[in-house]
Amino acid sequence: MVIEINTKPGVNELMELFSQTSWAKKRNHASVSKMLSSDDLTVCLRDANKLIGYGRIITDGCYRGLLDDIIVDSGYRGKGCGTIIMHELLQLAESIEELFLNANHELLEYYSKYGFVKFTGLTMVRRS
Repeated sequence: MVIEINTKPGVNELMELFSQTSWAKKRNHASVSKMLSSDDLTVCLRDANKLIGYGRIITDGCYRGLLDDIIVDSGYRGKGCGTIIMHELLQLAESIEELFLNANHELLEYYSKYGFVKFTGLTMVRRS
């Protein structure tokens, strides 16, 4: 496996990963292209040039960061790929004061291994 730091994946290969999710499968080519053009910190995991994992942090670089779109190809899940991505993302975020992460409840235990705790404050969202 090869780890790529801050090297953006191709839109089509990332959309292939997104198609395997419930939360990102409806994203379109133009929007994913726009997203990639403004990514702050990224980790790509490849096996024989195939994109098998991806994660990113949206950040101001010092105070706040949002871990987002952490995904592993369905054929590689349960093999430590997510751990590699998380390790690399957290190294990239060492100087960021607070990291936020939105995840499904079933992932609470997984992300708690990396120091994330359930937020007790009010989280609000506005969708367009």
